[in-house]
Order: sequence, then C-alpha cells, then structure tokens
Amino acid sequence: MWLVVTVVFVVMRLTGDPVEMLYAGDPRPDAEREKAALREALGLTEPLPVQYARFLAQVARLDFGQSFVTRRPVMQMIAQTLPYTLRLTVSAFIVAYLVALPLGILVALRRNSWLDYGSLVLAMGGVSIPPFWVGLMFILLFALKLDWLPASGVESASAYVLPVIVLAIPRMSFMTRYVRGAMLEVLSADYLRTARAKGLPEGAVVTGHALRNTLIPIVTLVGLQLGYLVGGSVIIEQVFGIPGLGHLLVQSIFNRDFPVVQAAVLILSLSIVLANLLTDLTYPYLDPRIRHE
Repeated sequence: MWLVVTVVFVVMRLTGDPVEMLYAGDPRPDAEREKAALREALGLTEPLPVQYARFLAQVARLDFGQSFVTRRPVMQMIAQTLPYTLRLTVSAFIVAYLVALPLGILVALRRNSWLDYGSLVLAMGGVSIPPFWVGLMFILLFALKLDWLPASGVESASAYVLPVIVLAIPRMSFMTRYVRGAMLEVLSADYLRTARAKGLPEGAVVTGHALRNTLIPIVTLVGLQLGYLVGGSVIIEQVFGIPGLGHLLVQSIFNRDFPVVQAAVLILSLSIVLANLLTDLTYPYLDPRIRHE
C-alpha cells in the first residue's frame, strides 16, 4: 500500500502545476496573487520531501483537504459517491461469476461441442468489444426503443440492470474460458478416474474433486478481475450517468480539481490492492497444504 501511495504522489506531481492549470487563461490582475496564495495553502512551494511527508500524514488521517471547485471536504464528496460505485461493482462481480463458473464447467464437460464453440465466439466478442459501445447500444435498444429499463440514474434497482450487465460482460467472458481451461487440465487426471471407478456420481466427481482442485487459480484470477471491474466502472458510470466515484473522478479531471483527483485515484488504487490482499488470505482455506507450509 505504501508503494501505491508513493506512485500516486509521484504521478500527480508529474502532471505539472495544478494551480497553473486551474487558472489557465485567467486575465484578472488578482490571478497571480491568488495563485501564489493557493500554492502556499497547498504546500506546493515546499521541497518535495516535505510535500511527500505531509501527503503520507494526510493519507493516514484520510484528510485530502477541500475541493477547488465546490470548497467542500474531499472525503465528504468521496463518501457520497463511493456507495454507488460499490453497488455497481459488487453487483457486476456477483453476476459475472454466477454465470461464468457454471458455464465454464459446462463447456469443459461438453468439449468440442456446439456449446463449446458457441461460448468461445461469444467470449471473444465479450472481451474485444468496448464496454462503452455495448452500453450505448443497450441504452438505444432496451431504454429508448423497447422502453424496458431506465437509460440512466440511480432512483431504482432497475436503473442498475443495464450498467451491471455491461460491466459484467467482459469479466464473464474471460472467466468462462479460464474456468473451462482450468477444468480441462484436471478432468483427465488419475484421481478422477479412481473416483469414477469407486462409483461416485459424475456430479460429485466434478464438484467435489475437479472443481476443488481448480479453485486456487480461479480465485487468483478473481482478485485480478476485481481490479478490472473497479477500473471499468469509471467509464460505465459516465455512460449511464451514475454519480459514483468514477464519475466524480472524470468530472474532477475536466474541472482540474487536483485534491479530488488525487484522493479518487488513491482510493481506487487501494481498493484494488485490498482486493488482491483478501484473495491471498483465502488461499489457506481453499488448500490446507498452504496452511501447513
């Protein structure tokens, strides 16, 4: 996490003087005086090591100052938008893996069938087609033409249906093929033939033996895919007008609101690190051999 904080600090300083960008093209005589005062207030006139130490202290206190635009505390703005992003990403995560896991197992059991080839074509399309384009097509079809679902907003649960599906499609497509590949590696193993020879039902062989031995690589990929979900939510929130953290980040970039951008990038980055940390902590429960080591 220290590395993430350091990278965010360095990258934000590489973008240039935020005060100069904020006041770009301002012809007022008082602009220079205001810029100097704002630099002083933000501590930008101090040496970089001092700025870095202050930034670490701010992160520890979750205090990122005030927004340039709204003059509201940055953490207050993030606290208002974060629930929408969590609702979107968690829902998309659940949908993606409720579909990908059983479908991946099924196509592995039906290898080289029409179902296997059909899922391959759909998975390639789901991974390669840009989600923002899929979102626009879904809005055009299901919201404007058929009038089945809202095109934007967060007023009801139905407003989340389209963005959740659009965000889940790439992850669902990728994971389906990954689960298929992981299952194919173990389906011909000797211990599965032994289990079948003992008279175990095929369902028990697949779920109790084959799937259990593929959980480690699948869970590893789950942690990585959570990062893609968090990153993808930034664009999806823009397309569907969801006032989440990604939407706040994009608006703050356009408004050159440096404190909000810095805090939002840090929160999104730390969420990815935390997801991977939690994934690593589940390994001993999935494989007792890791616990004994």
